[in-house]
Amino acid sequence: MKRISCACSKNASFRHYDLAADLPARHCPDCHAILLAMQDYLPWIERHFSDRQTVEPAPLPGRETPSRARPCPACQRIMGRYRTGDENSFWLDFCPPCGLVWLDAGEWEQLERNGLSPYLDIILTERWQKDIQSHKASSVRDDLLRERFGEAAFAEIRQVREWLGQQPNKRDILAYLSASLSGRNAK
Repeated sequence: MKRISCACSKNASFRHYDLAADLPARHCPDCHAILLAMQDYLPWIERHFSDRQTVEPAPLPGRETPSRARPCPACQRIMGRYRTGDENSFWLDFCPPCGLVWLDAGEWEQLERNGLSPYLDIILTERWQKDIQSHKASSVRDDLLRERFGEAAFAEIRQVREWLGQQPNKRDILAYLSASLSGRNAK
C-alpha cells in the first residue's frame, strides 16, 4: 500500500501495523484508526478461517459512529457506511474501488470480542445490510404489536405464529381461522 495520510491532523500518516497474526494493516498513531486492505484480509481469512459458519446480524455494542461522510484516504471518494449489527452497533467505512476498510479506534477489538473479525467481508455485503434493516423493521413491528395488544397477548400471538410456521398446511389453517372468525362456515 502506498503512503497514505490520515485526515485527523496535518502530519499524520498511516504506518505499518500487524492487526492480527499474519494480517498486515495501516495504523494512524494520532487517532488510532486502522486502514485494512481487503486484498490482505481475504487471504488471511482463507488461511485462518476456511471453515467459517454462517453468521447473522445481531446487536453489537459500541459507540455510534458520527454521521459525517469520510473520504477514502487513498482516492478521496466518499466511503460507504456499513452497519456492523442491529440497533446501536457501530458503522464501518469502506471504499469498494480501493478495497479499503476504515476502522476507528477499538472497532477491530470489538469485532474480535464478538467473534466477527472473520466475517468482515460478509458485513460489507448488501445482504448483511438488508438483513439488519429487516431485523430492525421486525423489531419495530413487534414493539407496535406489544403496545397495541399488551405483553401477555403479544406473547400468545408469538407462540401461535411460531407454531403455525412449523405447520406444513399453514395456509389451510389460516383460511379456516379467518373463515370461522368472520362467521362464515368453515369445514
